Amino acid sequence: MPDSTRRRSGASSAARVWPQLPTELAEHIISFLEPNEVPGFRLVNQAAAAQFRGPPYTTIRLSQPVPPQLFAAHWLAPGSTRGFTLKRRWQLLSLTATSGVVANLEVALRAAGCTLTPEVFLAAAAAGRLDMCRWLLQRGCPTTKDGASGSQLLDANALGGQQHVCEWLMGLNLTWMWDGGFCEAARGGHVDLMEWLLQRRPQLDVSHSFEEEAMWCVAGAANSCDLPTLQRLWRRWGEPSSTTSKSMIGVAAVSTTRDWAAKIEWLEAQGCPRGCDWAATTAARSVDAVARLAWLRERGYSLNPRAVWMAACVRDAAALRYLLVEAAVPPDPQWIGGMVKFGEDGNLEALQALHAAGWPLDPGLLGCEAAQHGQLRVLSWLLEVLGEEALGMGAQLFACAAESGSVELLAWLRRHGCEWGPEAFTAAVESGCEEAVEWLLTKGCTVEAGGAPYLAACRNGDLATVRLLRRLGVPWDAVGAPAV
Repeated sequence: MPDSTRRRSGASSAARVWPQLPTELAEHIISFLEPNEVPGFRLVNQAAAAQFRGPPYTTIRLSQPVPPQLFAAHWLAPGSTRGFTLKRRWQLLSLTATSGVVANLEVALRAAGCTLTPEVFLAAAAAGRLDMCRWLLQRGCPTTKDGASGSQLLDANALGGQQHVCEWLMGLNLTWMWDGGFCEAARGGHVDLMEWLLQRRPQLDVSHSFEEEAMWCVAGAANSCDLPTLQRLWRRWGEPSSTTSKSMIGVAAVSTTRDWAAKIEWLEAQGCPRGCDWAATTAARSVDAVARLAWLRERGYSLNPRAVWMAACVRDAAALRYLLVEAAVPPDPQWIGGMVKFGEDGNLEALQALHAAGWPLDPGLLGCEAAQHGQLRVLSWLLEVLGEEALGMGAQLFACAAESGSVELLAWLRRHGCEWGPEAFTAAVESGCEEAVEWLLTKGCTVEAGGAPYLAACRNGDLATVRLLRRLGVPWDAVGAPAV
């Protein structure tokens, strides 16, 4: 073999994960790995990293099991959560709890530097992760949200249909919010679990009466079960009250089953009010919203501003266009407060479509909501379209932005002349974002008096931010002077 041919062959082999195997076979081999194992496989050699590029091979889904060694290498690295707000650190804990890998949650707790919350337990219960639930109970994770009349753990698990976890939860002797899970089992389409929970309901400490909840169980069936099951439960528990019957068609309109239209027709025949305003609203968030809205419209149901709002919330451009253009739903000033949802979500496309259709906007409310959630695109558009005076580029807006923990947004506001004050620093501390707290100090933002930053961090159980404040030299009782 000529030297040049031999060199080309050698170079080609070196570019493979396994020099003796063709590239296609390497792809076949990794297809047997779990998706979260593939990013770790890329570390085998340079050829693996080069061959398996792009999101399908580099994305790690925290809600799915991650190899503990890979998880620890990332999250225990210095500064791994430096740009995270407290909300995102809580999200890290909840997603890791969903995965069911206890070792990873132990690592996530160290990285997050905050206390366990009821939402973490809810995430584990909803995913049916029994070992994780046991570990959380041993660690003293709260089972009930502050101010709630009972725990939602049984509801969360029943919706997912895991009977063995329901049985374990029932052994905790907690007070359960609502009905003890049987309505959520019905809403999830788990009829056998619903029956199982109903048999055990007398043994449970629940916060609502059976009569109060039975019809919501029927409503759950209208959402997730087929028509025969709905009919059986309807006959079993009798006709609903007038209040509940008004909601039934709305629930059926967003049903996840193919016979949603048949269920609506049957409910109409049972006396549920035809033309229920709620039907279009729920239909607007279904996957085939335009088809359902058109069907409802032909039957005389009202397509109203609430349906417009819902279509915008779920970012269904086709449904929103259908409602605004073809159905010509008129602007409604009463929904001006509802528009803040789009500022919170950064849903600029919905705001632009509604503004173009003549729907009124409140720039002050929208601006504050967008700022609180770090939605720079929305703020930039509001400033461009409605102007600085309407937006109100003052200290209140800046403090709202500090709550988001977005350094990019804070810098943008300062460049545009937005005022600031000491309350902005406390707001950044409440956000729990180390990067934002340090940025404000570096830029000379004053610190609120009375130890407000420390109080804010302690209220949130944010130990990492308390340690950050001490490390940065923020005084316990600042008097409105720069802290550095």
